[in-house]
Amino acid sequence: MIVKAKWHMPHCLLERSRLFGDTKKSDFAVLCLLWFFAIAINFNKAFHIDDTVHLEIAKWIISNPLHPMLGAINWSQNTAPFHQLNQPHLYFYLLAVFGWLFGFSELATHLFQSFFTLVCIILTYLIAKIVVPRQALIATILPLTSSAFVVGQNLMVDVPLLSFWLGFFYVLISSRITNESKRFLIAGAIAGLACLVKYSSLPLIFILPVYLIISKRPKLLWTLFMPIGILLIWSLFNYLDYGAFHFLDRPINSFNVGKLATMFLSWLICLGSVAVYVPIFLCEISISKSKLSATIRNFTFLILVLSLVVLLFASTGLISEFLVDKFFKLLFLCNGSIITLLLAYYFVVNSRPLLNGSNQPILLSYLWFTSTAIFIVFFSPFMATRHVLLVLIPVTFILFYYSKGNSFPFWRNIGLGLSVALTIALGLSDRSWANFYREKAALIGRDLPKANIYFAGHWGWQWYAKKAGMIQLESFNPQVKPGDYLVYPRGIDQQRLDLIAFPLRPHSKYIDKPSIFTFFKTDQGRFYSSNWNVLPWTVSKRPFDQIDVYKVLGPNRRF
Repeated sequence: MIVKAKWHMPHCLLERSRLFGDTKKSDFAVLCLLWFFAIAINFNKAFHIDDTVHLEIAKWIISNPLHPMLGAINWSQNTAPFHQLNQPHLYFYLLAVFGWLFGFSELATHLFQSFFTLVCIILTYLIAKIVVPRQALIATILPLTSSAFVVGQNLMVDVPLLSFWLGFFYVLISSRITNESKRFLIAGAIAGLACLVKYSSLPLIFILPVYLIISKRPKLLWTLFMPIGILLIWSLFNYLDYGAFHFLDRPINSFNVGKLATMFLSWLICLGSVAVYVPIFLCEISISKSKLSATIRNFTFLILVLSLVVLLFASTGLISEFLVDKFFKLLFLCNGSIITLLLAYYFVVNSRPLLNGSNQPILLSYLWFTSTAIFIVFFSPFMATRHVLLVLIPVTFILFYYSKGNSFPFWRNIGLGLSVALTIALGLSDRSWANFYREKAALIGRDLPKANIYFAGHWGWQWYAKKAGMIQLESFNPQVKPGDYLVYPRGIDQQRLDLIAFPLRPHSKYIDKPSIFTFFKTDQGRFYSSNWNVLPWTVSKRPFDQIDVYKVLGPNRRF
């Protein structure tokens, strides 16, 4: 007897089918490759920049979960409590749980971080399928192969933060949640949680009511109480923890026209330094006069060739780093300005359908871009590539939507090639720079004779110096005594030495050896904190840093 059985799709496959719609298998393969590309550059990388303080907070939380702000760290001149730092602690609680289960090794923690990287890739693609369905894959690849996303992963909070932002916007524009009250409650909850990852998520609480009003849903404004309620609960928790509201306890920037102008120009430079795929959109502008269109393409090609010439001359030493910086500053500023002007042009031309709510995904993209940019320029204490990471995705979506994706394959390949090549160059260099401190800390610990070895300097170096048995210097109460050693990296954020009462005699020094893989420079923290005078990245044949070792002499001794 023959029995006909009805086959049912497994639940997990059914959910994936509903989630991704008619996505091609080749798209899945490319997204997987994108994830592998992103995590390969970050995987087992030495702890770097703010990783150290994030790890220390997470370790403190394991033993003090109800008092996260009462721990302390020397992250400036002297040891100070965690509540003086800027970040809220949701990400650190998640890191603490993972570290408690699997440890705090580089491999384990980067595996933890890779989860957020994957979430960003999936959500960007899902949003792109709604906003620019025909260009969804390339609109996902371009911003997520940028150096701001890939190089800046480390154990920083910005990629996890981006995953919350993407979740917020996906919930707003997705049709999967048909109950609107439920949908905006979920969006509000995500916005509130995003604020507990980093306070730069406050624009989400502004975007939510603005979007509700423009999309003619004023009756749902009550859902705004969800993110506000989460912030109030967090503030109450802070008060019970250390007696103040962390959210209101942050330092406030002083505002003046000159400072705001400088911050805005620095923001444009940061945007232009990482969004290097703009040639695609320059050559996709619909211009009625073919001669003007050809002029734009020729000018773009000329700039690309000139940039290659400058890189060649810099690699052979024919031009100085000073001139290279001047060239790149102008290039980055022009690139960021062109992107911003293109967005403004498209908004002005299409303002009527945008403002009457007939194109809500693009309207949300504009709200995303403008509110984030304004918040960073007005309230951020410094500029950084991670601050423009949050706007790369809406920028790319808007430009693809209005350019219609009509570029020649040559220009699309040029834009993608530039983005990937720059990310690889900066990623390998940043790995080498981070690894320099991991290797030298262990080497110095072995080289020096048995004595008290003190160190100055923060970032990833601080983690590895302590691991090597060194003692951290307290600037305002220096502990060093005659016979001790002091280790001092020159190129990172470090403590003052002028309050040390004893003379210091140079003992030894450690310098990295430049190579072709370190030609592109993120050193001196420039990729993570830049300004008008310090570019997010540059090129140079000089070493990353020099670590000086001093012997502490007696009060009557001289060099």
